[in-house]
Amino acid sequence: MRIRLHAVLGGLVLCAHSPVSTVAGEEKDSVPDFTRDVLPIFEAKCLRCHGAKKRAGKLDMRTLDALRKGGVTSPAIQPGNARKSLLIELLHYNEMPPKKETPRVTKEELELLRKWINAMPVPSATSPNR
Repeated sequence: MRIRLHAVLGGLVLCAHSPVSTVAGEEKDSVPDFTRDVLPIFEAKCLRCHGAKKRAGKLDMRTLDALRKGGVTSPAIQPGNARKSLLIELLHYNEMPPKKETPRVTKEELELLRKWINAMPVPSATSPNR
């Protein structure tokens, strides 16, 4: 009887700890979501110049489609390839937001944006362009 009680209690202890570590691991490895994770960064640091009222460089950063379309120079993002995304390049080299603007994009936010872009499906050659 004592052995069964210890086994049951041990099992309960293991079960109690497992979901917590699994959920934390899933959150850490989950793909960032545009609305939940990315848009708040843009709202805080980008949309005053690339939003509804003003579109510097003809770039609107409020929607995923607008980011794919880009502005004057090129698309802001290259789905599946953060290294070739103009957005990441400008943020990485602190060219955007402009130096006089605060708050700046943090290293953690930049990593989240890289992860988000890299996780995006790459459009096939036969799919319609933007």
